[in-house]
Amino acid sequence: MLKTIRNAAGRAVDPDRTALIIIDMEKAFVEPEGGHCIAMAKATVPACNRAAEEARAEGIPVFWVKRIYRQDGSDVEFTRYPVWDAAGRPLGPDSTGVNSIEEPDGLVRRPEDYVIIKPRWSAFFQTELDLILRRKKIDTVILTGTTTPNCVRTTCYDAISLDYHTVILEQCCSSNTPEIQKANMEDMERVGAVIVRSWPERA
Repeated sequence: MLKTIRNAAGRAVDPDRTALIIIDMEKAFVEPEGGHCIAMAKATVPACNRAAEEARAEGIPVFWVKRIYRQDGSDVEFTRYPVWDAAGRPLGPDSTGVNSIEEPDGLVRRPEDYVIIKPRWSAFFQTELDLILRRKKIDTVILTGTTTPNCVRTTCYDAISLDYHTVILEQCCSSNTPEIQKANMEDMERVGAVIVRSWPERA
């Protein structure tokens, strides 16, 4: 259960002060045919869905942080633009199918969940995430999603910079290789994030 996890202060997470953040789990990143596919992402879908279900059952709000690009590419990072254009311009508004913003099969977003649209890597950069978390008196974030070295990592560092206790569910995060995954988890752990390799099943 998520509430058995301990944060960097050594205390079990308080459901009233904790949020689960699911980052970029969209078909374009998860499906093997997707334009921005992350090799290990598909395998994390069941664990991400379990985390979301447990969070709701324990009263922990679930935040879906999504990437949606303008159809003309005017808001795509210049470093990603050539890949985005060559891949068929994925993640467009109202897109469907393997190149879309839709959640992958097996990962369910509920009406009561929050949705945050981010313009860059971090879930905090130019979004309302910090405002909503503070309004809800949340001091601990549990991070999941893809990709570990980019969007998960930048969100982790921003969360710590903003004084949130930061927990990473390793089973729910993905990279393009196991080596990249391991190195980034170790770096985030060194900076103060709690890395949870696994968590107990519900009784």
